[in-house]
Amino acid sequence: MKKFVKWFIRVFLCHVIYRVKYINDDVLENLDKCLICPNHSNTVEPTWIYVKSENVSIMAKAELFKTKFWAKIFTYFDVFPINRGEHDIRSLIHAINLFKNVEKRKLLVFPEGKRLSKKEARAQAKVGPVYIASKVKVPIVPVYITKNAKLFSKVVIIFGKPITVPEDIVKDKEKLQNFANKIMDDIYDMGDNYYKKEKIK
Repeated sequence: MKKFVKWFIRVFLCHVIYRVKYINDDVLENLDKCLICPNHSNTVEPTWIYVKSENVSIMAKAELFKTKFWAKIFTYFDVFPINRGEHDIRSLIHAINLFKNVEKRKLLVFPEGKRLSKKEARAQAKVGPVYIASKVKVPIVPVYITKNAKLFSKVVIIFGKPITVPEDIVKDKEKLQNFANKIMDDIYDMGDNYYKKEKIK
Protein backbone atom coordinates (compact mmCIF):
# COMPACT_ATOMS: atom_id res chain seq x y z
CA MET A 1 0.00 0.00 0.00
CA LYS A 2 2.73 2.48 0.97
CA LYS A 3 4.73 1.67 -2.17
CA PHE A 4 1.67 2.31 -4.35
CA VAL A 5 0.95 5.62 -2.61
CA LYS A 6 4.54 6.75 -3.10
CA TRP A 7 4.34 5.78 -6.78
CA PHE A 8 1.10 7.77 -7.13
CA ILE A 9 2.67 10.81 -5.48
CA ARG A 10 5.77 10.66 -7.66
CA VAL A 11 3.79 10.33 -10.88
CA PHE A 12 0.76 12.54 -10.33
CA LEU A 13 1.58 15.01 -7.56
CA CYS A 14 5.20 15.55 -8.61
CA HIS A 15 4.93 15.42 -12.42
CA VAL A 16 1.33 15.95 -13.51
CA ILE A 17 -0.61 18.09 -11.03
CA TYR A 18 2.59 19.93 -10.08
CA ARG A 19 6.03 19.90 -11.70
CA VAL A 20 8.32 19.37 -8.75
CA LYS A 21 12.05 19.97 -9.03
CA TYR A 22 14.23 18.76 -6.14
CA ILE A 23 17.58 20.43 -5.41
CA ASN A 24 20.23 18.90 -3.11
CA ASP A 25 17.86 16.12 -2.05
CA ASP A 26 20.85 13.78 -1.78
CA VAL A 27 21.34 15.37 1.64
CA LEU A 28 18.74 12.97 3.04
CA GLU A 29 20.54 9.94 1.62
CA ASN A 30 23.57 10.69 3.77
CA LEU A 31 21.60 10.97 7.03
CA ASP A 32 20.15 8.11 9.05
CA LYS A 33 18.30 10.42 11.45
CA CYS A 34 17.23 14.05 11.17
CA LEU A 35 14.42 16.57 11.40
CA ILE A 36 13.21 17.90 8.04
CA CYS A 37 11.96 21.48 8.45
CA PRO A 38 10.32 23.26 5.49
CA ASN A 39 8.21 26.39 5.13
CA HIS A 40 4.52 25.59 4.64
CA SER A 41 1.91 27.09 2.32
CA ASN A 42 0.39 24.14 0.43
CA THR A 43 -1.66 21.20 1.70
CA VAL A 44 0.20 18.60 -0.37
CA GLU A 45 3.72 19.64 0.68
CA PRO A 46 4.11 16.75 3.16
CA THR A 47 3.63 14.25 0.33
CA TRP A 48 6.45 15.81 -1.71
CA ILE A 49 8.84 15.29 1.20
CA TYR A 50 7.43 11.89 2.16
CA VAL A 51 8.50 10.28 -1.13
CA LYS A 52 12.13 11.40 -0.85
CA SER A 53 13.19 9.07 1.94
CA GLU A 54 12.26 5.97 3.87
CA ASN A 55 11.20 5.95 7.53
CA VAL A 56 9.66 9.43 7.44
CA SER A 57 7.22 10.34 10.23
CA ILE A 58 5.13 13.50 9.99
CA MET A 59 3.86 15.84 12.68
CA ALA A 60 0.44 17.26 11.72
CA LYS A 61 -2.31 19.35 13.28
CA ALA A 62 -4.65 17.46 15.59
CA GLU A 63 -7.73 18.63 13.68
CA LEU A 64 -6.93 16.13 10.92
CA PHE A 65 -7.51 13.25 13.35
CA LYS A 66 -11.06 14.11 14.38
CA THR A 67 -12.67 11.26 12.43
CA LYS A 68 -11.69 7.63 13.08
CA PHE A 69 -11.29 6.90 9.36
CA TRP A 70 -8.74 9.63 8.72
CA ALA A 71 -7.04 8.99 12.04
CA LYS A 72 -6.38 5.39 10.99
CA ILE A 73 -5.16 6.44 7.54
CA PHE A 74 -2.77 9.04 8.93
CA THR A 75 -1.49 6.70 11.63
CA TYR A 76 -0.82 4.01 9.00
CA PHE A 77 1.39 6.48 7.14
CA ASP A 78 3.29 7.42 10.31
CA VAL A 79 1.55 10.76 10.80
CA PHE A 80 0.86 11.81 14.39
CA PRO A 81 -1.08 14.76 15.82
CA ILE A 82 -0.02 17.85 17.71
CA ASN A 83 -2.32 20.45 19.25
CA ARG A 84 -1.38 23.82 17.84
CA GLY A 85 -1.31 26.95 19.97
CA GLU A 86 -0.52 25.12 23.19
CA HIS A 87 2.29 23.18 24.82
CA ASP A 88 1.50 19.64 23.69
CA ILE A 89 3.94 17.74 25.90
CA ARG A 90 2.56 14.34 24.88
CA SER A 91 3.27 14.95 21.19
CA LEU A 92 6.75 16.28 21.93
CA ILE A 93 7.55 13.17 23.97
CA HIS A 94 6.17 11.00 21.18
CA ALA A 95 8.38 12.81 18.65
CA ILE A 96 11.44 12.29 20.84
CA ASN A 97 10.63 8.61 21.38
CA LEU A 98 10.39 8.04 17.63
CA PHE A 99 14.17 8.27 17.46
CA LYS A 100 14.86 5.81 20.25
CA ASN A 101 16.00 2.26 19.48
CA VAL A 102 15.81 2.70 15.70
CA GLU A 103 18.66 2.88 13.20
CA LYS A 104 16.94 5.20 10.77
CA ARG A 105 14.28 7.83 11.37
CA LYS A 106 13.38 11.14 9.80
CA LEU A 107 10.76 13.48 11.19
CA LEU A 108 9.00 16.10 9.08
CA VAL A 109 7.99 19.14 11.10
CA PHE A 110 6.82 22.51 9.80
CA PRO A 111 8.57 25.02 12.08
CA GLU A 112 6.07 27.82 11.38
CA GLY A 113 3.44 25.65 13.03
CA LYS A 114 0.76 26.20 10.41
CA ARG A 115 0.04 26.51 6.71
CA LEU A 116 0.43 30.14 5.71
CA SER A 117 -2.22 31.99 3.76
CA LYS A 118 -1.37 33.81 0.52
CA LYS A 119 -1.34 37.12 2.39
CA GLU A 120 1.24 35.95 4.95
CA ALA A 121 4.89 36.40 4.03
CA ARG A 122 6.07 34.16 6.88
CA ALA A 123 5.35 33.29 10.50
CA GLN A 124 7.48 33.22 13.60
CA ALA A 125 9.26 29.92 14.04
CA LYS A 126 8.16 27.56 16.80
CA VAL A 127 10.86 26.24 19.11
CA GLY A 128 9.55 22.66 19.12
CA PRO A 129 11.71 21.33 16.27
CA VAL A 130 14.88 22.82 17.78
CA TYR A 131 13.98 21.36 21.17
CA ILE A 132 13.38 17.89 19.69
CA ALA A 133 16.59 17.94 17.63
CA SER A 134 18.61 18.96 20.67
CA LYS A 135 17.11 16.29 22.92
CA VAL A 136 17.65 13.42 20.47
CA LYS A 137 20.95 14.78 19.12
CA VAL A 138 20.02 14.80 15.44
CA PRO A 139 20.56 17.55 12.84
CA ILE A 140 17.90 19.76 11.30
CA VAL A 141 17.67 19.89 7.51
CA PRO A 142 16.16 23.24 6.42
CA VAL A 143 14.01 23.01 3.29
CA TYR A 144 12.56 25.72 1.07
CA ILE A 145 9.40 24.97 -0.93
CA THR A 146 7.96 27.33 -3.54
CA LYS A 147 5.26 29.34 -1.78
CA ASN A 148 1.60 29.12 -2.77
CA ALA A 149 2.28 26.85 -5.73
CA LYS A 150 -0.49 26.82 -8.33
CA LEU A 151 -1.81 23.69 -10.02
CA PHE A 152 0.28 22.53 -13.00
CA SER A 153 3.04 24.99 -12.11
CA LYS A 154 6.71 24.42 -11.30
CA VAL A 155 7.58 23.78 -7.68
CA VAL A 156 11.15 24.05 -6.41
CA ILE A 157 12.14 22.16 -3.26
CA ILE A 158 15.61 23.03 -1.98
CA PHE A 159 17.32 21.01 0.76
CA GLY A 160 19.90 22.90 2.81
CA LYS A 161 22.93 21.67 4.70
CA PRO A 162 22.21 19.84 7.99
CA ILE A 163 22.33 22.09 11.04
CA THR A 164 23.61 20.76 14.35
CA VAL A 165 21.71 21.96 17.41
CA PRO A 166 23.69 22.52 20.65
CA GLU A 167 22.64 20.12 23.41
CA ASP A 168 22.52 22.76 26.14
CA ILE A 169 20.21 25.08 24.21
CA VAL A 170 17.10 23.49 25.76
CA LYS A 171 17.89 25.24 29.03
CA ASP A 172 17.51 28.74 27.59
CA LYS A 173 14.18 29.81 26.04
CA GLU A 174 15.68 32.87 24.38
CA LYS A 175 18.43 30.85 22.73
CA LEU A 176 15.86 28.30 21.58
CA GLN A 177 13.78 31.01 19.91
CA ASN A 178 16.79 32.71 18.34
CA PHE A 179 18.01 29.41 16.92
CA ALA A 180 14.54 28.65 15.54
CA ASN A 181 14.37 32.11 13.95
CA LYS A 182 17.79 31.60 12.36
CA ILE A 183 16.62 28.35 10.78
CA MET A 184 13.58 30.10 9.27
CA ASP A 185 15.87 32.83 7.94
CA ASP A 186 18.03 30.16 6.31
CA ILE A 187 14.97 28.53 4.75
CA TYR A 188 13.66 31.71 3.13
CA ASP A 189 17.15 32.85 2.16
CA MET A 190 17.54 29.65 0.12
CA GLY A 191 14.40 30.52 -1.80
CA ASP A 192 15.38 34.16 -2.31
CA ASN A 193 18.86 33.21 -3.54
CA TYR A 194 17.47 30.63 -5.96
CA TYR A 195 14.98 32.99 -7.58
CA LYS A 196 17.54 35.80 -7.80
CA LYS A 197 19.81 33.50 -9.78
CA GLU A 198 16.89 32.47 -12.01
CA LYS A 199 16.20 36.13 -12.86
CA ILE A 200 19.83 36.73 -13.77
CA LYS A 201 19.81 33.88 -16.29
